[in-house]
Amino acid sequence: MLLKMVLPPNNLSSVHPPDTVPGPALGTDEDCLYLSVFVNELPRKSSSLKPVIVFLNEGGFLIGSGSSENKGPDYLLHADIVVVFFNYRCGAFGFLSLENEEVPGNAGLKDQTLALKWVHDNIESFGGDPNNVTIFGLSAGGASVLFHLLSPSSRGLFHKAVSRSGTALDPWALQDNSRGNALKLAKKLGCSFENQNEVLRFLQYAPADDIVAATTKIMSEDKEMVTKKVSLVFLPCVEISGVEPFLSDTPRSLMERGQFAQVPVIIGGCAQEGGVLAYFDGLNDEAFTRVNENPVWVVPSSLGLKPGSAQEKEAEQDIWDFYFKGNWISWTNIEDYLQYQADVQFNIGIDTTRRHLLKYSTAPVYTYLFTNHTRCFVCFLLELMHPKFFSKICTKETCHGADGSFFFHNSILHHLPLTQENKEDIKRNVDTLAAFASTGNPNHSDLGVEWRKDSLRNPCYMDIGTTWTLSEGTAFTDRMDFWKGLLQKYNSN
Repeated sequence: MLLKMVLPPNNLSSVHPPDTVPGPALGTDEDCLYLSVFVNELPRKSSSLKPVIVFLNEGGFLIGSGSSENKGPDYLLHADIVVVFFNYRCGAFGFLSLENEEVPGNAGLKDQTLALKWVHDNIESFGGDPNNVTIFGLSAGGASVLFHLLSPSSRGLFHKAVSRSGTALDPWALQDNSRGNALKLAKKLGCSFENQNEVLRFLQYAPADDIVAATTKIMSEDKEMVTKKVSLVFLPCVEISGVEPFLSDTPRSLMERGQFAQVPVIIGGCAQEGGVLAYFDGLNDEAFTRVNENPVWVVPSSLGLKPGSAQEKEAEQDIWDFYFKGNWISWTNIEDYLQYQADVQFNIGIDTTRRHLLKYSTAPVYTYLFTNHTRCFVCFLLELMHPKFFSKICTKETCHGADGSFFFHNSILHHLPLTQENKEDIKRNVDTLAAFASTGNPNHSDLGVEWRKDSLRNPCYMDIGTTWTLSEGTAFTDRMDFWKGLLQKYNSN
């Protein structure tokens, strides 16, 4: 465990990233299971214990780390909390499964549980309250938060949950054909064995860099996957064998039965999540042509329709008519395609998870939509990656991941000075998170508006922009009603 003590500056204008966590916690290294604790003052015996926020990093279960190099905790440390970052194994190293007792899958999620156990056993030594722990994640981190809500192995290790722009019900968050993916990787590396024990020994001796390169090749070869689940391969899975599985059934089945931890939850996403496809080569002329030539690709597997069936063809037509008015996808209707992808990859999962939480949980649920697009590091990255089409990919709507800049110091934006408005926005977001971590209620004296609990009978959500507004109803109502209609039509919940 690597401990980092960071004292807060007097005001946001003087924030600088802390020294990066040293050693194997940076870069790519199989020796990666490191954890960092950040505090704003040295603990004293006379001090009361502070709420703890454990951050689960983003990255599609493929990349990312708990390093503070590009994601410093400085802003969070203006609040009176203890912050924990940690690493977990990603890609094939964390999520390959042979569907047997030796490699059942979900090693990365089990790493996360181990980190939560460490926090429970040790955080009091750093001034943190082991009985007041909030798990907080963005994107794949948000989906991870939901996986912990569902997993019995994480019960009692956290007491509140914040899931931002990612749930366990998103198509990219769950692996299909786990054993087939493992065998495909082995074959790509030159393995001629089919026996699971021999495949395992082969993979254990394969160089880590070769495994990463082979995974990248698999991702790039399946063009349909870019549309269906942003081409991610090695992901959490249902464990069909092994002792004490992290996930014993599909997230959808567990949510439908109300089998999740009863803790206060904040859940929501950004106004325009669909731009994330640009990271996976999914927003360009070739990608549009592939979808236009294979229009059935727009039908998500969540509808449970048999490939090639009349029902699948009917759903295909309904989706094309609803989003694209029958037109081919191109740069002229890119905003329609971004909305479709935002809904399929994120919004349906968020809305469905929200409804199951409200139906079964005895704890409060607070819903939000993030619409503040004033300080978006995602736009900065996409402009570098796609300068020709940047203005069409990054619209006026808030991008996937843009909210991270209001919780963490991001060195990517070091060239952009913090305006007074930025400082006020950051403070409000951090104070709201800290209030929720402390009490399970995000309201505080400086919020300026009451954030009411969501409910099925009287739905509401907080519109988090440069101003905060409590909105009645639900986000993207027409689009979510369309998908609920399709699910009901094909007898899927």
